[in-house]
Amino acid sequence: MLKRLLYALAGLLVMLGVALTVYLGLNLLGEPSIKPGLAVFKSGDQSVLPVKSGTFVQEEKEYLCGDVHIVFLGRAPRELVGLDRADLARRYPPAQGWTMEEQGRMLILRQRVEDFCPEHKNYRHLGIREGYLAIYEGPLGHDEKLLRVEKNMPVANLHPDLQLKLHKAGDFNRQDPETQAILRAELEFPSEQAVNAMLENLDEATESGTDPGLDFWLCGRSRG
Repeated sequence: MLKRLLYALAGLLVMLGVALTVYLGLNLLGEPSIKPGLAVFKSGDQSVLPVKSGTFVQEEKEYLCGDVHIVFLGRAPRELVGLDRADLARRYPPAQGWTMEEQGRMLILRQRVEDFCPEHKNYRHLGIREGYLAIYEGPLGHDEKLLRVEKNMPVANLHPDLQLKLHKAGDFNRQDPETQAILRAELEFPSEQAVNAMLENLDEATESGTDPGLDFWLCGRSRG
């Protein structure tokens, strides 16, 4: 009886050894022949270039303020069909801010515009430049376009609350959402006329010798 059990156990070990050998052989020998085929399929069949008639194209403009305006979205226009990456680069020059991105069957042509979108182009916000009150184009968080510096308004002469908010505005993107909302309500304006009206009140208060910060808070701006 013991001898039969030993024979059965030996047979089981032999079968396990054969199975293990077959498994390792398939993994070691079969894998290299499979991978190249998959790589060729992925790189060749997934690309949308050169542009085909069924390729979807999205042409967009991205502005300084972060807004993205879609100029065109649809199947590739006739003049783009057949163009490869080099042809597209000549038509959409990288030197003019253009980039190309493939997303599935979609070709995205994006131009980075060094300007604000039509809405935010009218915006103005307060900031600091060389110790003086400064006026910038665009919304808070974007100090790329300095319009002017109010040399008659040193920041050190302004109300302490206003000074603090101006310094926070200089690091706007690191502020928490609640603080950003307060800064927008008090330091951001929808037009040139609105910021000029505030500056006129602030200047008059400074000339009269009253607290310029108090007049600032009373001219239609909410307290933080």
